[in-house]
Amino acid sequence: MRFRILGPLEVFDGTHWRGISAAKPRTLLATLLVQRDVPVPTGRLGAELWGEREPKAAANLIQQYVMRLRRELGDRQGRLLVTRPPGYQMVLADEDDLDAAAFARLGDSGRVALAAGDAERAAGLLAEALALWRGPALVDVPTGPMVEAEAARLAEQRLDVLQARVEADLACGRHAALVPELRQSVREHPLREGLWGQLMLALYRSGRQAEALDAYREVHRLLADELSIEPSAPLCDLQLRMLRGDPRLGLPATEAEAEAEGQDQGEREGEAEGEGDARARSKSRRRPRPESRPSVEASRAGQPSAAPRQLPAAVAGFAGRRAELRLLDKLPADASAGPGPAVCVIAGTAGAGKTSLALHWAHRAAPHFPDGQLYVNLHGFAPATGPMSPGEAIRGFLEALSVPPERIPDAPEARAALLRTETAGRRLLFVLDNAADAAQVRPLLPGSAGCAVVVTSRGQLTGLAVTDGAVLLSLDVLPREEARELLAARLGADRVAAEPEPVTELIDLCARLPLALAVTAARAVGRPGFALSAVVAELRDVRGRLEALDAGEGVSSVRTVFSWSYRRLDTATARMFRLLGLHPGRDVAAPAVAALAGLSVREAAAALTALARVHLIAEHRPGRYSFHDLLRAYATDLTAAEDTEAARTAALHRLLDHCLHSARAARRHLAPARGEVPLPPPVTGSVPHDPEGYEEAMAWFEAEHAVLLAVADAAGPAGFDGHAWQLPLAMADFLHLSGRWHDWVSTQRTAIVAARQQGDRAGTALCHCESGRAAIRMRRYEEAHRELLRALELQRGLGDLTAQADTLRTLAWSYEQQGDYRAALQRVEQVLELQRAVGNLAGQAGALNNIGWCHTHLGDHEEALARCREALRLHLDGGSPLGAAYTWETLGFIHHSMGQYAEAVDSYRQCRDGFRRFGNRYGEADALHHLGGSLRMTGDQEAARDAWHAALAILDELEHPDADVVRELLLTTAG
Repeated sequence: MRFRILGPLEVFDGTHWRGISAAKPRTLLATLLVQRDVPVPTGRLGAELWGEREPKAAANLIQQYVMRLRRELGDRQGRLLVTRPPGYQMVLADEDDLDAAAFARLGDSGRVALAAGDAERAAGLLAEALALWRGPALVDVPTGPMVEAEAARLAEQRLDVLQARVEADLACGRHAALVPELRQSVREHPLREGLWGQLMLALYRSGRQAEALDAYREVHRLLADELSIEPSAPLCDLQLRMLRGDPRLGLPATEAEAEAEGQDQGEREGEAEGEGDARARSKSRRRPRPESRPSVEASRAGQPSAAPRQLPAAVAGFAGRRAELRLLDKLPADASAGPGPAVCVIAGTAGAGKTSLALHWAHRAAPHFPDGQLYVNLHGFAPATGPMSPGEAIRGFLEALSVPPERIPDAPEARAALLRTETAGRRLLFVLDNAADAAQVRPLLPGSAGCAVVVTSRGQLTGLAVTDGAVLLSLDVLPREEARELLAARLGADRVAAEPEPVTELIDLCARLPLALAVTAARAVGRPGFALSAVVAELRDVRGRLEALDAGEGVSSVRTVFSWSYRRLDTATARMFRLLGLHPGRDVAAPAVAALAGLSVREAAAALTALARVHLIAEHRPGRYSFHDLLRAYATDLTAAEDTEAARTAALHRLLDHCLHSARAARRHLAPARGEVPLPPPVTGSVPHDPEGYEEAMAWFEAEHAVLLAVADAAGPAGFDGHAWQLPLAMADFLHLSGRWHDWVSTQRTAIVAARQQGDRAGTALCHCESGRAAIRMRRYEEAHRELLRALELQRGLGDLTAQADTLRTLAWSYEQQGDYRAALQRVEQVLELQRAVGNLAGQAGALNNIGWCHTHLGDHEEALARCREALRLHLDGGSPLGAAYTWETLGFIHHSMGQYAEAVDSYRQCRDGFRRFGNRYGEADALHHLGGSLRMTGDQEAARDAWHAALAILDELEHPDADVVRELLLTTAG
């Protein structure tokens, strides 16, 4: 299935192109296509479809639109329009199945050819890219925020490609033929100075010098009338060279001439270069960028994997920083020409706009890095959480590059080496935000040419310049004119122009610091009826506090601006902001904030919205809010100064109880048969979240797991040792099922220490047992046995038979994983004795099932059948449908091993139905996988493939690595 968005949205069904008739499904499809690299949450889809008028039944309506689209696209099994929590995602078989992706690829290839000096090939590729356009992008789609932003981005890209194609045609000598097209282009885009320069050059080379100079006078007059500015330095220089009759303007320069011109002109032209003509710099660098290579996992899966697109949204209202942007614009060429990656460090005082600059440039440079863009906030100066470890950051990058969890090593050095391997030969852009020092950054650097790295930090990181050839860009406060542009971008040019003197004073009072200007502008935007002179008067009233802005050091450089916004919050919202300083996670959602402040979720959401409106927090994803490091420090200081210790302790207790009880409720849906440690009820004001079913529980854990890890780490030092070991236990099954085994291991180590600290022997034993489970999954069997034997020793001392049974069952699993079924059988028989001793029928049934499993692997199938049938009877009598489903799975395996394929098919169908009723999607997929194998042995190939297709659909939705196994089965049995 192919799609076109460069014009009206159309779908190619194999015969002809057609549109999507209904407006809402068309908008939904457009949104998923423009965000195809990531799942789009249902909440974001609702905002795109309805804006502020989102109906209460939005989620159900979206589901109906998805079903309708799947019918229209012939995608009833959801392989193209995939359900992927927390929403949906379009998964295209080939990148060129979308015309916008083909346009980007052709545009990049054309620019590479142009940089390499192959103008003819460049002109052909760039013309082919432009030919894909049939009108304005997404012209027939009712626009929401994402579609509108993408249409604007594509329009800008089209202009960039057009200018590159004209540059190539000029290099090929097609001067006269270009004149009519360029005259039309400057009429359509009169403020695009690069097009005017190309028109002047085309006229000049066609022997029409007077007309070329007339074109300069026209653009000079236009810029003066519209913007009150002079033409850019490159345009002025071009006019002067024409007036002098510079012979080098007559024909395109050869490579040698270009080199000589570079020596003559040198730094003067490089500094004067206009923002819109950055590609001219690459003419002196003829070495092409390295070709991209498919990822290891993409090759293994037999299809290309999506390139990571991790850049957060660029800051709205960005202005200025032209000199810095010109320096950054050299990175793509430097990345191709050098022996290693091109690295630039953006350093400067707090609030200087380092991240804004980095992201603004990264978005516009993204086409130069078609293999993806990677982003991480290293939290180098976070006072509460401390810097992120390089190993954690590398793990995130490797996951984004589709490296499976089991391939990611523990050792930091090995992780760094794997990152260098995975990025070799690719063209990737890294943005490493908020770095602490060079030591934190160095392991994250790729090792080969083709990649560029932008680092932001409050430190200079001169070590990276010495050892890694990094370019150091020092970011100072804004020049006055650029500060005025920033205010105009945020307040509107008319409002700024109407009060020039107050604006000048406002800029001075804010010390031209971008963050201070942005906060001030946000306050003024919220009061459109107030004159800017009134805003300035308020700033004068707090002049003593604002004097700290002149120092430009640490938190003190922006504390006054934060205070100025904070003091105008209502009492409840101000308290919320202060208490957010206690939250140890990287981000937060309304339910957790409600517990922290002892409010309803609705009240918390309203307060978060109010804080985001005045830029004291940021909604970085729908419904999830995060702090800038400085704001976190400010909130932490405020709560320490204004809230009593008892109030802070109570708030943290409510948050910890919310996290613990919510995780416990979610865990029950993942592993309902497992025992639980009794918990006291949550304290007043802490309302836990209770997911409905397996899928919602997994989705909740996916959204919250990073926060839960941080909360678990913070609980012990805050004096809540019970939470510090109980929360890791509640998370364990999720960490197991999602493949986050390194986190599983580390959290249990922390939990053991906390349980010992609290003096809870039973809890300590449970943590040792869970640590053993994690070690088994990591195939550290000796470590697992040590942990499990410690747990057994404690449990025997306590006389806890049920806990002993659980630990022995885990020990049996360890032996089973090593293939020692006799040792495993011995342990599960002990489990059965203990469960009989305590009268636990469900536990007895589970032990009998495990005994059957061991017997069949030892070749005693009849004994295995007898034990499993007894287990099934106990499960059915005791009302345990999930336990019955697991037993049907074992019976299916036994019958298959005995060659009784029809009986195996019946058993696996019972297993599938049981897991389906319980909502266990992975269990259902696993049953379908094995059902297909038994059906194949009965000779029913079509039914076998149907079962495998159904299993694959579920595993792909879950992003489970078993999907590759099933996909291989389908490939090998095709035809």
